Amino acid sequence: MRKLYTMLMLSFLCVNISCVKDVDFNQADQLVLTPTLDVSLVNSSITQNDLVVGGVELSTPLRDSSSITLLNSSVARENLERVVLRFEIENEFSRSFRIVFTFFDQSDMATINPIVLNVGANQTNFTQEEEIIIASNSDFLNSTRVEVSLELLPSTDGSVLDANDPRTFTFKSSGTIYFRTN
Repeated sequence: MRKLYTMLMLSFLCVNISCVKDVDFNQADQLVLTPTLDVSLVNSSITQNDLVVGGVELSTPLRDSSSITLLNSSVARENLERVVLRFEIENEFSRSFRIVFTFFDQSDMATINPIVLNVGANQTNFTQEEEIIIASNSDFLNSTRVEVSLELLPSTDGSVLDANDPRTFTFKSSGTIYFRTN
């Protein structure tokens, strides 16, 4: 009986003298979550042979465009906070390249300044990151397609690409898309 009385008294004391801070449930109204979405964008490799046609180097940039469907969603358009694009390039060629990303709206008007990557000859560890903050680039939300232009720059010594040389140019890109939920 004495043990039961002691246990009850200890329990009573613990409950009555323990410290508890008031819980502020209004903090939940101030909570801001930023979900992210990581996506692989373009991964490609070309050889010197791809840039030589009939023994002659291509003199005009290679161009390709892709539709942008993420911004078709009203939820994405209303909650997109920023986009971070990452580029990794391994250039084994003895020539420099310029790569330009241009985002266009339905009227073929650029929605933000083009993103330009200048890759030096034999630069095998090129990396660049570009951040598009929607608050200062709201026209980006009108983008319906992106055009990529790859330009082989003239050699500084007059040399030409050797189609039989197995060197490669490897391009990898990814993006992280940040949304706000509050």
